[in-house]
Amino acid sequence: MKHLSLSLLFFLSGTAFLFGQTGRISGIIADQSSNDRIPFASVSLVSENSKIQTGTVSKGDGSFVLDNVGYGKYKMVVYFMGYKTDTITGLEIGKQSARLSLGTIRLKPVSISVGEVQVQANAKTNLNRIDRQTYRAADFATAKGGTATDLLSKLPSVSVDPEGNVSVRGTTDFVVYLNGKPTQMDPSALLGQISGAQIENVEIISIPTAKYDSQGKGGIININTKKTGAEGLSVAVNGLLGGAPWTNVTDRYDGFKLNDDRYGGGLNMVYFKDKLTISGGLNYNHRNVNGRRVGDARILVKDGTYRHMIADGERPEWYDYLSASLGVDYQLSKQSTLSGSYFYGNRTEGRSAFYIYNIFYGDINNATIPGVNRKDTWIYNPNTDTRFGQFQNANIDYSHQFNKTTDLKLSVLYEHSNLSRELNNRNFNFDNNTKNVGQIALQYKQNDDTPLDGYRLSADYSTVLDNGSKLGLGIQPQYLSISGNFKYDTLDVKASRFLPYTDLQNGIDVSRGIYAAYADYSGIYKKIKYIVGLRMEYTDQSISLLSANYFSLFDGLKKSQYTDRRLDLFPNLHLESELTAKDKLSFAASRRVSRPPIKNLAPFLYRRHLEVYEVGDPQLKPEYLLNAELSYDRKIAKHNITLTGFYRGVNNSVFRVNTVTNEIPAVLAITKEEVLIRSYTNAGNSTSIGAELNANIDGGKFAKFFIGGSLFNYAVKGNIFGYQVDNSSLNWSLKSNVNLTFTKELKLALDFNLKSATVTAQGKNDLFYLVNSSFSYTPAKLKGWDLSLKLLDFFNSNIEGLDTQAFNKTGKEIFYQTTTYYRKGSIVELGLTYAFNRKGKSTQKVDSAFGKDQF
Repeated sequence: MKHLSLSLLFFLSGTAFLFGQTGRISGIIADQSSNDRIPFASVSLVSENSKIQTGTVSKGDGSFVLDNVGYGKYKMVVYFMGYKTDTITGLEIGKQSARLSLGTIRLKPVSISVGEVQVQANAKTNLNRIDRQTYRAADFATAKGGTATDLLSKLPSVSVDPEGNVSVRGTTDFVVYLNGKPTQMDPSALLGQISGAQIENVEIISIPTAKYDSQGKGGIININTKKTGAEGLSVAVNGLLGGAPWTNVTDRYDGFKLNDDRYGGGLNMVYFKDKLTISGGLNYNHRNVNGRRVGDARILVKDGTYRHMIADGERPEWYDYLSASLGVDYQLSKQSTLSGSYFYGNRTEGRSAFYIYNIFYGDINNATIPGVNRKDTWIYNPNTDTRFGQFQNANIDYSHQFNKTTDLKLSVLYEHSNLSRELNNRNFNFDNNTKNVGQIALQYKQNDDTPLDGYRLSADYSTVLDNGSKLGLGIQPQYLSISGNFKYDTLDVKASRFLPYTDLQNGIDVSRGIYAAYADYSGIYKKIKYIVGLRMEYTDQSISLLSANYFSLFDGLKKSQYTDRRLDLFPNLHLESELTAKDKLSFAASRRVSRPPIKNLAPFLYRRHLEVYEVGDPQLKPEYLLNAELSYDRKIAKHNITLTGFYRGVNNSVFRVNTVTNEIPAVLAITKEEVLIRSYTNAGNSTSIGAELNANIDGGKFAKFFIGGSLFNYAVKGNIFGYQVDNSSLNWSLKSNVNLTFTKELKLALDFNLKSATVTAQGKNDLFYLVNSSFSYTPAKLKGWDLSLKLLDFFNSNIEGLDTQAFNKTGKEIFYQTTTYYRKGSIVELGLTYAFNRKGKSTQKVDSAFGKDQF
């Protein structure tokens, strides 16, 4: 009826229409900063005499069409609440230009004052778009005051283990983007440094288009920080203090004080005036984890006889993050913008372990074997493993919009990072009767130092064609170099001095260039939106080792240099169809790659603790995979439900594989003891097939519910040291988030996370669940203040159970280990935030692009 009225208005006001002299104007309305499309924006067409000729509103995807526009000269006015009104002049409809495609019209965010008027509406926690799922950060209040990792742990397709390792649909291999810019960093390293208070939303892009990097089995997680606009200075200050003093303990043997203390804060400022935006931030976060480990491991030494290593002891962890950033945006002209930023990050994470080991020989059930000396031995094994990272980078971006349909973006980034690791492992004699620690019997010290330099260039061009479709072209070369030296020292107990273990010391130099180009084409055919693209990447990688006689678990010729040069093509397809006003169906598929990080390539032998060694393999090859999804989105009154079926198949999969030293004579000759040892190798294939559910339930103005879940079959097949592995499990997860509004000032949020047990290449992980709650108080009389009180790990259920099992070529079990990590709770956190003029625009921040992937 509305379109009919507008057409009638146009008919009555223009004589050109009466003679059939009409044209058409189309375009897309989007956010200038985020490029998110804006639905329901007002579009008015004004003639030379300033009379409104016609108008419309943009559709759900931000597109609009004005039909039956009479010949003549016009200007167009585009308006949407929260954005600056944009006026486009010089439009002319005539015989030679009857169809005008204006491309993307980008509106600039502004803040507006509406006095005491308040608009109340329940924004959806989750939105499903053609190429991504978007989650609104404000709805996950229990993550407020924490980091991006805390927020991600609430999302249905993401899981975070107790050590902060993030995985998407079961894989830790994915790429992090920040405000749409690639970072190629280790997820746990970056996400632990992003303040949760600065996050606007999180986008899970499980099947990226050709514009994005092809790296990562799990696709891309894009973190969008808050960026609205108000002139002047905007400041936000936040602080966090928490812990669980009722669970604090002191290790009786080392004196280490274990606690869950956490504290931190941040200061973020933005100055926005006319064409200039300056932003800066300083954030710090420290978190201790009070934990304990209980483990039981057995190694087959001969038929029926096992070497048992039973461990028990405290296991504290600590995480320390400091980051500072500075960014400048300057609008050179209406068409051009120049921006630059600098980032500094300092990250330290470590864990200690104070284990008492009971080592003896017995049968598979720990019983003494007649005629076999049990050799009961007790050892106290305190050890510490610490990783350090300093990340610095700078980038310059230039964007130019040639006209309303064509733009170009250029970007240059440089990074220098210092990465290092220190591990100290000591064994003391221990008297189990008196519980006294004796003399030191053995000590290892291992450390590496691996500085990194990285460069990334990109040139992205896009234009809207006459038929309304969009063509994107780009080149994105990147280069990284990393060098490192590894030292392995042992203690001469008699002489009380350290000596180098020269057979195990080594060095590595890696250079990796990835030269990428892409093309994508998007548009609408009838009622079907589509994006089709192709990405080409040429990889040129060289690995040089100081010594070709490096430590390895695998057969084959060892070399001092390995090269990998290959050309890969990565096609992708996205389709979306609005079946009805309430139903939407979409499909996506792409080919992707997973290149191993340098830390898995370096043949550096680390003694994690008494029972485990770990070493990399320079002969690792990339994994290749196919991802596909089919999604159905349904609106039911104020509610919304999305069901997504997915498939991921990985060829040439890299497994973390375990064996024992006495299975490989050359390895036993170096280690001189029967213990577990692990490495990484391309061992087979893996598949995941199943479905995910996202449901937004509107409970009225006082309640909002989000329910997310997944159910999928995970299977791994491969050859591990001659043993054929064929494991599978039906995995599932359930996550829910409840937001209750008691008054304008007081709110309560609850979230629940339940994750099933799952198989691994050589074992399984146990079921896991966690419940958190948060009260938020925003006093009406204290403008800008916000107070939150959180209770984390409500039921003290943060328990991680792992089982690992290894077999030899004949199928005989040679190793079995069961481990349980207990993280003590519940934990209370108090957060305080103060902000003024906090609707200030923020520039896009860039973080480490290379170093954190190797951290």
